[in-house]
Amino acid sequence: MKEYAPVFFEVKRGKVGGEAKAAIKEFVTQIRRKEPGTLFYSSLQERERPRKFVHFMIVADRRSNRDHRNTPYLEDFVKKLYPLCMKEPEAVFLREFESCGLAADVLKKRK
Repeated sequence: MKEYAPVFFEVKRGKVGGEAKAAIKEFVTQIRRKEPGTLFYSSLQERERPRKFVHFMIVADRRSNRDHRNTPYLEDFVKKLYPLCMKEPEAVFLREFESCGLAADVLKKRK
């Protein structure tokens, strides 16, 4: 069963442009290259408050989530990102209730 998790965080003043975005890009690149069980991963930045981010991921199952959490590049990302944040990022683990649209249709085919 797929797992869904948004992670909310706010970066300190002066840290968004260089350090935070570089760490995020490096992290997402590693996920793209090494995690076939990660069906979707997106780093989203608020327009009105650009220091605030949401990372949203959909993984194929619990095993894929566990594999993601145990990667050395996640550990490296945490070491780089967390000191740049106002407080520790907060993950919320969700289960799907209902969905629609092109992305939802594609993900349903990957059951």
